[in-house]
Amino acid sequence: MKIKKAISHILPDSTKVYIKMLFNGINNKKMLQKKVSIKGFVPDKYPFGINLIGDIRAETGLGQSMRILADILEEGEIPFTIWQMDSPGELELNDDKWKEKISAKLKYSINLVHINPNIWAETYNKFSKEVFDYRYNIAFWLWELEEFPDKWVDCIETVDEIWTPSEFISKSIKQKTTKPVETVPYAICFDVENLYPRKYFELPEDKFLFLAMYDFKSISERKNPKAVIRAYKNAFDQGGEGTGLVIKINHLGKKRELEQLQEEMAGYKNIYYITDNLSRKEIESLIADVDVLVSLHRSEGFGLPLAEAMYLGTPVIATGWSANVEFMENDCSCLVNYTLAEIKRNIGPYEKGNQWAEADIVCASQYMKKLYYDKEYWEEISGNGKKKIRQKLNIENAISVIKGKIKRLN
Repeated sequence: MKIKKAISHILPDSTKVYIKMLFNGINNKKMLQKKVSIKGFVPDKYPFGINLIGDIRAETGLGQSMRILADILEEGEIPFTIWQMDSPGELELNDDKWKEKISAKLKYSINLVHINPNIWAETYNKFSKEVFDYRYNIAFWLWELEEFPDKWVDCIETVDEIWTPSEFISKSIKQKTTKPVETVPYAICFDVENLYPRKYFELPEDKFLFLAMYDFKSISERKNPKAVIRAYKNAFDQGGEGTGLVIKINHLGKKRELEQLQEEMAGYKNIYYITDNLSRKEIESLIADVDVLVSLHRSEGFGLPLAEAMYLGTPVIATGWSANVEFMENDCSCLVNYTLAEIKRNIGPYEKGNQWAEADIVCASQYMKKLYYDKEYWEEISGNGKKKIRQKLNIENAISVIKGKIKRLN
């Protein structure tokens, strides 16, 4: 490990990328060799049910995805157990809700694995083959572009089926495989009673607040938080005209990262930064406490905070492209105009030559002003958004979809 860190410091980025590609190639080769030896699915070998595999405590999109799936399985009385895999370096929720479901044994006939393809090969090779033998193996994957990377196609060969939460992701993977790729949308359902008020977060009671949520462990170029800042500055002067902008930051690393955001807002006194690691109840409360959620993302694989805000009756301004438009329409949200732009360089897993959306800053700022100055419009978007999510992404629909997908495996 020390050698690895030393090499990381002295080698140029291009060389590090090449070495990583070599190791990925070795991992993929090992992975496929293991797949050849895996025993095929035998329905009666284990009791019918689902082994939910992944890090259910992680404060990440995939962690929240796994918690939502657990809620659906529990509510639908589908037998399941949780095989917990801690993710080194990730924030962990202080939440023991699923403690009784966590088991060292894989009890059931179906594996539902929440491990994304960027680390699939490495993780897959750490499992004993007995984890997969005689079981039906499903990967639950998240992805954010129209093109699924060729370098991950080998991962598809190691599973029987793939689930995703959106047609946007499913379509990208279907282009690269003939294996079943199924869309299993999330259920948005949580307790809205006893939420924390604004004063809990030390936010002013007398201002109309916009919220941007930003995670330094996500790729900032994709989440595009600086576009929200520019739209706000375009909409309101430094006095804010009775408004404020709340910026919720997860995984804050170097102090300089926060300073750069603060420099963007130089001269504005009505900016409120929240950098604490919040519980799910606190996050839900914060979204409910503000007046508008703004996401000028370049791409989303689903857009959970957007759906959660709509469920709570908080109007959403968001880029009108990618998976979020599967539950957002012009009558229940504020969809921002965009142009598709080519990605000019490799950015994390997003490869040069792909495309994503550039939100129209002027359009976003116009929506900000309209929601602030036009109370009837705010109420219309709030009410329609709440109705849309509770009809389209309710837990009864999700239970029905999952039961339909796994019925043939019983």
